[in-house]
Amino acid sequence: MLAALPVAATSAQTLRGSAASVDLMYSSAHSHDLAFLKTRDDLYAAAASGALELITINDDLTLDKVAYPFVLPNTHRFADSLAKAYHAGCGERLAISSGARPMDEQPRNASPKSVHPTGMAIDIHKPAEPCLTWLRKNLLALEDAHVIEATEERHPPHFHVAVLKQLREPPFRVAASAAPTPAAKTVTAKSSGGKGRPMASSTGEVAVGSKQSTYKVRAGDNLWTIAERHNTTVDDLKRINHLTSTRLKVGTELKLP
Repeated sequence: MLAALPVAATSAQTLRGSAASVDLMYSSAHSHDLAFLKTRDDLYAAAASGALELITINDDLTLDKVAYPFVLPNTHRFADSLAKAYHAGCGERLAISSGARPMDEQPRNASPKSVHPTGMAIDIHKPAEPCLTWLRKNLLALEDAHVIEATEERHPPHFHVAVLKQLREPPFRVAASAAPTPAAKTVTAKSSGGKGRPMASSTGEVAVGSKQSTYKVRAGDNLWTIAERHNTTVDDLKRINHLTSTRLKVGTELKLP
């Protein structure tokens, strides 16, 4: 997506936020008919349908306390491409600190026009020099090329980056009372408090036995997303499966609390 990143930026350019910048991101989201997801259940449903994709940790990219590491496909491709160039340019991994965020979990200081609920934006952790200069220059160059709209935020310090070029598609809708397809199986993952959340799967990913459920690891999974989907924690998964690291092998069967 980023064949070559120009590092020159004009003196007139700035990453300072403005009402015009917010309006540009907001109008871009609406011009592509992007859905503004209201709740975490809407977000998980969008991810399960493929409307949102999971950001995965790799040699060029890491996640820094990301609550929901899901974004639109074009934003995912942009993040991976930027991370690869960033790693080559300054010798460290790009740290993503936020992806999609539902409307009912927006921070108090968020704009009512925030595009985080669509999954078109990511937040990037503000690095130290010389990587900070590299990131500023290249974000400015990409903004000048109308690929993104970026803002350098101070509280907390990070870069908010919205990818403007998105696939035009109908908004994602969550069916309030849709019946599961014949191939789907619905199970309930129990939490420590005894409450459960329905988990629909068309691949038989969760096997429910008389005593304990298990989960078969698929490509793109990590302990965080597995724990979040099944109302548990990474520490509990590591403990009951006797794991000494967070690395997972596709096809491994994990016990669920």
